[in-house]
Amino acid sequence: MRPRSALLAPHLAIAAATVALGAAGALADDWNTGVGGNPMRNSLSRELGPTAPTVLWHDSLPAQVAQQAVTEGNLVVMARITSLSDTLNGTTIVAHDLTTGAIRWMRQLPIDYPATDWRSRVSAMRDGRVYATRAGNTNASYLYALSQVNGNTLWRSQDLVDESSTESLAFTADGDIIAGNFNRLLRVSAADGTTMWTVPRTCPTTDGCSAAVFGQRVYIWEASVNGPMVTGFDAATGNRRYSTPGIGGGFVEQLGVLVGPDGTVYAPRTQNNPITDFFVAFTDTGTGFLEKWRVPLGYVPFASHAVGPDGSVYTYSPAREILRLDPLTGEVVNRSAVIQSDFHQPRIAVGADGLIYYTNGGFSQGRLYSFNADLTPRWTVNVPNVNVGGPALGLDGTLVVCGVGTNVQAFRTARSCPCDWNHSGALNSQDFFDFLTSFFAGSADFNMDGVTNSQDFFDFLACFFAGCP
Repeated sequence: MRPRSALLAPHLAIAAATVALGAAGALADDWNTGVGGNPMRNSLSRELGPTAPTVLWHDSLPAQVAQQAVTEGNLVVMARITSLSDTLNGTTIVAHDLTTGAIRWMRQLPIDYPATDWRSRVSAMRDGRVYATRAGNTNASYLYALSQVNGNTLWRSQDLVDESSTESLAFTADGDIIAGNFNRLLRVSAADGTTMWTVPRTCPTTDGCSAAVFGQRVYIWEASVNGPMVTGFDAATGNRRYSTPGIGGGFVEQLGVLVGPDGTVYAPRTQNNPITDFFVAFTDTGTGFLEKWRVPLGYVPFASHAVGPDGSVYTYSPAREILRLDPLTGEVVNRSAVIQSDFHQPRIAVGADGLIYYTNGGFSQGRLYSFNADLTPRWTVNVPNVNVGGPALGLDGTLVVCGVGTNVQAFRTARSCPCDWNHSGALNSQDFFDFLTSFFAGSADFNMDGVTNSQDFFDFLACFFAGCP
């Protein structure tokens, strides 16, 4: 009987001939949108984040309030509020090299409406463009696309946006912008800023107006007499599809919706009232929404939620625990210890291996935590006044968290590559065979798009032939 390495040779020859058909480099991932990292807003990355709090670089412009960073490729961009009293000139957008921390460029946006314009603020970035605006204090202003190379203006939007300073844009599959205004929903061309469609909507309250995108579907909160409801729209046309029933009564809603890789729509309903506050899962059947389950949700304004690579859902209990839920039933599988914080506005990121990165939103008690997938603790770092300053998980597993003063930190530790399928620490033929076993069992969703298919095979091969560092 031939050794496995010999048996593997013809498979590798076939793979080498066909790997070009796959998406080489598809495993790299960016943190494109401030809240949730991706258009689905589920905080799941295809990157392997740090296993320890190893600082790659630190420090940026001084800031009095921390705000979220976004990444694409080897660039991380954030807004640094250097003066709270000067709303027009006291905030600078700054771009850093993600690997070295070197400042690439800095700028402030034009002042289009001196009486109402707010601070320059970064919302998202994708395909070489940084998207920023002076909206953010219930005011409307223009959206700007800036060059990632030098920060120069590429275009100014045709219409105004009124995005809150804790919200962020989303993207269609081809990179156009979905903006959730208070009274309308817009699709904006990424090429030139023109409005492709706009439709009326009724946002319950600011900080709950942003959209989530899954394929050709857009999901947002809307107000109703029975409480906030989730409404679906067609991403191509803006046509209204259908809505869920109202959830819980009342009208305050300070979180956006999110979508799992399998298309499940998650509605985090929170207004600091145990009677109304639930984390609700819906199936979009194509003709309406079907509720799957609901669990009590703590009061977590401006937070983000997450879905793990195994489908686990991460949310927050009224007791300030992180909960890991079964995606089919909503049953609590694991829970963390109670998170201590003087102000609780958690944000979260999950790596491709299920490791969790979490900021508690605190001021004097602000901290960054890392957990295993089962919510057992790994490590923690003090980040005073972290507010909504992270986490953002970018290229090569670099984790960026923003605090106040000059405290911006990028963490990175050496990781085994994801095609080390059996986690042995070495890449060899056994990983190939083990991946094939998973593949034919239908459990090799290598690129974490919610299905196991030929693209997972090609992505695995691209990684396999590149080799582990």
